[in-house]
Amino acid sequence: MDQSAPGTAQRPLIISVGDLIDEIAVRLSEPWRRGSDAAAQITRRRGGSAANVAVAAVSAGGAARFIGAVGDDPTAEDLERALRQAGVEPHLQRGGRSASIVVVVEPDGERTMLPDRAAALTLQDPGGEALAGGAWLHAPAYSLLGEPLGATTRTLFARARSAGIPTSLDASSVGALSGWGAEESRRRFADLAPTVLFANEEECTYLSLISDPLPEIILVAKHGAGIAEVRSSAGTQIAARPAHQLPTGIDSTGAGDAFAGGLLVARARQESWEDALAAGHRTAATYLRQQASMSGGLG
Repeated sequence: MDQSAPGTAQRPLIISVGDLIDEIAVRLSEPWRRGSDAAAQITRRRGGSAANVAVAAVSAGGAARFIGAVGDDPTAEDLERALRQAGVEPHLQRGGRSASIVVVVEPDGERTMLPDRAAALTLQDPGGEALAGGAWLHAPAYSLLGEPLGATTRTLFARARSAGIPTSLDASSVGALSGWGAEESRRRFADLAPTVLFANEEECTYLSLISDPLPEIILVAKHGAGIAEVRSSAGTQIAARPAHQLPTGIDSTGAGDAFAGGLLVARARQESWEDALAAGHRTAATYLRQQASMSGGLG
C-alpha cells in the first residue's frame, strides 16, 4: 500500500464540514476607544473553524477534505485557492455571497468576533461520496446552527456512524450556544452522538460537562494555556497534557482548531490519548508561532 497517499494509515483522511470564511483580523495596538480611533494592524486571511481543522490536519501529517458552501464570487475563488495551497481537498457548493468575519483582537489577546455566515449556511447534502475514504468526520457546533447546514451536518454524522467512521464535535462558543441554552445544547449534542466532544473551560462550565458527562461521548477539555485533558463518558480522566508555553498577547484565533486537527490525525492513526494530546499541543503551538511571526509578534 502507498503510505503517502491520502486515506492511508499514515495519512488518515480527516473530513470537516462547516464554514469557509473570508476573515478580516483587526489587531488593536492600544485599548479600544468606542466612538473614536484606535491604532490597529489589519490583515485578511482564510478562516472558518471547520476549514482551520482541515488545514491543521494536513500540517500534522494527515490528509484532509473540507465540505462546505461558498459564494459565487471572486472571494470564493480566493478561499478555494487558499485551501488547495494548504493541501486540503475542497468539496464545495457555490451560490450567493461568501461568508466573512471580522475578528477584533485587543492588546491582551482577547478576541471579539463579528460573523456574517452568508452562503456557508446553505450547504445541502453532498451525498455519500463526500465521506469516501474518510478516517474521521469533524464539525464545530457552528455547523449545527442555521439551516440547511445543520440538517446536512446531522445527516453526515449519521452516515459516518453507519459507516463506522468516528466523529467529533467542537462546542465552538458559549455565545453561539446561548440561543439554545445549556440544556438544549446538551440534548442536541447527545442526539448527534459524536465519538469525541471538544470544549474549552468556559464551555465545559456552561454545559456542566465535567460534573454531568454526556453519555457515550469522550470529552476533550481544553484549559487555555494550561492542560488539556481527556475524560471518559463516565467522567474519569483518561489522559492529561500541559500546553506549550508561548508569549502572552498572541492572537489565539484558530489555535483550538489547530489543536483539534493535530489530535484527530493522531487518534486516526490509533495513537494513545497521551500522544494525541501531545500532537494537538504541538500543532497548535506551531500554528501560533507562525501567526505571531507573520504579524511581527515574535522575533
